[in-house]
Formats: sequence, structure tokens, C-alpha cells
Amino acid sequence: MGTVVAMLHAGLRCAFPARQVLSAEGGPAPERGARLWEDPGRDDAAAAAPGPAARCVRVATGGGPRAIACSHPRLAEVDRERVWPLPELLTDVLRLPHVVGLAEIDGALHWVIDARRLPADGA
Repeated sequence: MGTVVAMLHAGLRCAFPARQVLSAEGGPAPERGARLWEDPGRDDAAAAAPGPAARCVRVATGGGPRAIACSHPRLAEVDRERVWPLPELLTDVLRLPHVVGLAEIDGALHWVIDARRLPADGA
């Protein structure tokens, strides 16, 4: 897979391909920043809670740049042997098209995110 930006978002480990990250900032994301785990089909306040974040990573998406609140962002190298695509059944259950796989980074599993698949603002 190559170089990724590994981070915590709403308390969950995730990773973006480094080529999709436009910038990283020292402050939290704006209130309208993207939420990776929110399920628009559910009315669950816990799923929408962004959680504490000390940083903001801006990523390139199909709908333009989006801010992602996070903590502990860092660059990591990931071998292809340590990346697994999500099974089709799990993809259907999650209903999060931007979550495309799992990767082992430093002994911990991270959700692999494809920022190009993030829903547009307000979607």
C-alpha cells in the first residue's frame, strides 16, 4: 500500500493513503468537518459524536477538500501483505463506502479509508 497517515478519529484507528492528505493542522477541525463513522441511516447521537481531537487533517475527496478531526496523526509505511480489503458482506453491513479495508500498523488494526468516497457535505 505504501505510505499512509495513521490517526485516531472519534477514538477509532484509521489510515488514509498519504497522497490523499492535503495538509495537517495543529487545531481541531471545524464543526462541519467530516465524520467517518456517522451512519446517515441511523439517528444515533453516539455514532455522530466526533470525540476529542487535537488536530485536523484536510483530505482530497471527490467533492473537494474536507477536514477530518483526529488525534495522533503520523506517517507510517504499510506493506501490501498487511492490508486486507473488506469482505462484501461487511461492506454492506457497515454502509460506509469510504471504509475499504483493514491494515495492520505497528501491531494494531486500522480501518483503511478512501477519502475519494467520502459523502459530500450535508449528505
